[in-house]
Amino acid sequence: MKQGEKSMVITIGGKYGCGGKAVAKKLAELLGYRLCNDEIITEAVKDSPFDMTEGTFRYFDESQGKATLAEMEALSGVQRSNNYSNAIKALSYDVVPLDRAMDEIQGAVLNKLADEGNCILLGRCADHYLAGRKDVISVLVTDEEENCVQRVMDAYPELTEKEARKLIKKTDRRREDYYCFFAGKGWCLPDNYAITLNCGRLGGADRAAELLAGAVRAAENG
Repeated sequence: MKQGEKSMVITIGGKYGCGGKAVAKKLAELLGYRLCNDEIITEAVKDSPFDMTEGTFRYFDESQGKATLAEMEALSGVQRSNNYSNAIKALSYDVVPLDRAMDEIQGAVLNKLADEGNCILLGRCADHYLAGRKDVISVLVTDEEENCVQRVMDAYPELTEKEARKLIKKTDRRREDYYCFFAGKGWCLPDNYAITLNCGRLGGADRAAELLAGAVRAAENG
């Protein structure tokens, strides 16, 4: 970091297939920032005060923190007890609910990563958990539906267009439930973000990242 520059944190959110991941990757290359994606999961499990395995965290990652009793019983080491189903039935007060555990883990880890400076955080309500910080620029990435479908089909060539649309719809529903559950507000609303980028209208994810990089550099020197 050059003298006079400020440490910055960029949060990027968006619907499935919108190009957010591509924007984040290109932006990290342009700025030399650390891109935090799966690393968030690793750090969360390692530093969590709760007895939650990485497998359990991944199971509930970007979901509401809810599952059927049968799904709970299929998980190993979900909480401190090996018999989580009995804990649920007994409404045991010494077992931290998974939704609250996820909330605390995510908030702590995202702020820890942000404290380390110059990073890009993908999804996981990062804009919500880091709200109020002066070193954060929250970004919403969007694109036209047809472009989103094409990206998904490019990523998964075995999918038909119909299957790609179905996957997008299912994933977006899950992400919306997750965001609304933890953030307590509407998902993918431009008013929740400092910057909104439409990849298609800007000429693609790389071009969107280039424009965003300019805004970040201006903020660094501002």
